[in-house]
Amino acid sequence: MDFRPALRLSLYVLLVVLMLLTLYAIFNAGNPNSLFRLLVKDPSYDIAITVALAVCSFALVLLLTLGGGQNRLRHLLEINAGHIQDLRRKGKSDLFIAESFLSELGVKSGILYRLAKRRVLRYLSKL
Repeated sequence: MDFRPALRLSLYVLLVVLMLLTLYAIFNAGNPNSLFRLLVKDPSYDIAITVALAVCSFALVLLLTLGGGQNRLRHLLEINAGHIQDLRRKGKSDLFIAESFLSELGVKSGILYRLAKRRVLRYLSKL
C-alpha cells in the first residue's frame, strides 16, 4: 500500500503509542493502581484489554509493512532495467542475472535467498 508520508508518519506514531500501552498493560494486568482503572474499574478486563491492544498493534504492523520488500526489489530492478537489457543482449539468462543481482545485494544463501530469487525471477520475466 502506498501511503502519503504524513499519514505514514502518523501511523508509526500510533503504532509506538499502541505498543507502549500494550507493554504497560502486560506488566500491570490486575494491578488495582493501574492507569487503566481511570477507564475500566474492574481489573478482570485487563487481560482482554491487553490482548486487544496487542492485536491492534500487530494489525498496524502488518498494514505498514505490507509489500514493502517486494516494492523495493521491483524498484531496484526497474532502476537497473537498462543494465538488465544489456545483459540479456549479451545472452545472459534470467537465472544468471537474478543470482548476480542478489550477490550484489549481499544475499548469501538459505531460505531468504531462495524466496528473493523467486521474486527477482518473477519480476525479470515481466521486464
